[in-house]
Amino acid sequence: MLKQQSSVTIAIAQATSGNVVSPLGWLVLGAAAVVAQPSTAATASIACETSANPPAVVATVSEQGRSQTVKMINFLPEYFLSEAAVQNCQTTASTLKALYESDRANYLASDTLAGKPTVCAVERRGMGCDSNGAQVLFNFDRAIDPSQALYDMLGSQFKGAQRPDSRTVSRIYTDIKPRRWWFF
Repeated sequence: MLKQQSSVTIAIAQATSGNVVSPLGWLVLGAAAVVAQPSTAATASIACETSANPPAVVATVSEQGRSQTVKMINFLPEYFLSEAAVQNCQTTASTLKALYESDRANYLASDTLAGKPTVCAVERRGMGCDSNGAQVLFNFDRAIDPSQALYDMLGSQFKGAQRPDSRTVSRIYTDIKPRRWWFF
């Protein structure tokens, strides 16, 4: 029984017949090399780690057999009661996962909506939590500075050494695009 050759193999053989590779041959060889390469795209999974103290939204990035887990948001006891921390963590993780899958998770922002300090995900700087396309992640039950609370809650890979001065910046944006914190 004869084995069937793929059209790529046949095209390569035809393009490289003889000692000289024609321009078409180089094109076919290049296309074959691209097709033959395994995918190296990194994947990110977002989850709420309820066993952590405090509960935390974590992202696990996997690429080429390696993986790294980073804490994104810690639901600290100074801002949430235990049960509310777990519920907000789970809801936030689910929402961020959906936003990452649709390539709409770019920044975290804080705002005050209807008198409640709020944290949301926005697609670009300049958007508030009440903007079209913004996704509210959670709000706080008491009057606090939402920018300070968000900064306190962020995992170390997501915040600078010092919180930006809110007197000079009207709204703080935290970059959560995966390519910014992949360390592979």
